[in-house]
Amino acid sequence: MFRNNKGQVLVIFIIVLPIIILLMSYIYDVGMISIDKKSLDSTVKDATIYYLNNIDDPDVLKNTEKLINKNISDGMIDIKKFDKYISITVEKEYKSLFFKIINNKYKVTYKGIKENKKIIKGD
Repeated sequence: MFRNNKGQVLVIFIIVLPIIILLMSYIYDVGMISIDKKSLDSTVKDATIYYLNNIDDPDVLKNTEKLINKNISDGMIDIKKFDKYISITVEKEYKSLFFKIINNKYKVTYKGIKENKKIIKGD
C-alpha cells in the first residue's frame, strides 16, 4: 500500500532550485537596470537645468561635467553647445548578469533651449 518515495521531493527541489535562482537573478538585474536608468535620467536633467540657470558663468561647462561625474561614475558624456540650445547626452553600460539577453547599454539625452530655458527629452 505505501511505497518508498521519500527522495522524490528532494529530487524535484534540486531540479527546480537552479530555475528559481536564475529567475530571481533576472528580476534583480532588471530592477537594478531600472534604478540605474532613473538615476541617469535624473542626473542628466539636473545637469541641463544647472547649465541653463548658470549660462553666464564662464565655468558652466566644467561645472556641468563635474555635476554629472559626481553622480555617474562610468559613462560617456557628450555636451554640445549650439546657438539656440544645448544638448547633453550620457551613455552608460550596465554590467549585467544577463548581458546577452538584456540590452545593457543605454543613453539619455536632454536638450535645453537657451532663450526660454525649456527642457526637452530625447534626441
